[in-house]
Amino acid sequence: MLSRTAAPLLLLSLLAVGATSFHFAHADDVDEGTALYDQADFPAAAESFAVAAKDGDAEAQVSLGLMYLKGEGLASDETKALALFEQAAAQDNVRGEVNLARMYAKGKGVVSDYKTAVKWFQRAADQGYADAQYSLGVLYVTGNGVPLNYAKAQSLFEHAAEQDDTSAQYQLGLMYWHGKGVPVNLVEAYKWLTLAKDYDDAALYRSYVAQRMSEAQIAEAEEQADQWQVEAKT
Repeated sequence: MLSRTAAPLLLLSLLAVGATSFHFAHADDVDEGTALYDQADFPAAAESFAVAAKDGDAEAQVSLGLMYLKGEGLASDETKALALFEQAAAQDNVRGEVNLARMYAKGKGVVSDYKTAVKWFQRAADQGYADAQYSLGVLYVTGNGVPLNYAKAQSLFEHAAEQDDTSAQYQLGLMYWHGKGVPVNLVEAYKWLTLAKDYDDAALYRSYVAQRMSEAQIAEAEEQADQWQVEAKT
């Protein structure tokens, strides 16, 4: 017979084991869903994600939401996608926050609302998520939902670019070329446009910048880009 002290301890132990199994079950469903998605078996992937999403797994909620958004394996439904992103964002999931922000910015499943988009981009950006930093920077460049502010945009692009976000590196290169938020600096512009590689038309703008640079400046910019890549790998 269990003592009064042992019984609660046993109950706590069982709850702990149950919670662990519950977590692993979610992980199994998410992993299975990811594997099935990679195999392009979208209906089966959606089913796996749905099981974990129903039990509150934020990553599964985002993945299922994206499938609803794209109409992969199930009927396209922006309203359901929005609801799933909201559930994930409520758990401070950065992917949920960014996708929810995009829904508000683009007016998908909801009336377009840039101020709300800024709120969710900011929450993800504060967690250091490069995609959110880049997206928020774009809003500061365009003045949507926030006052136009090139300096803040440049700072956000810088944070994302340092995480090897090529879209941010591209935008940062353009800002140094045009002197938006920073003084014109052709070496920095060429460096970031080089790091952006083939993103969008980075190569085209590199050629424009190069036309205003000396051979020594181009060599310096290329050396800085090479050094940045070396340091990024360490």
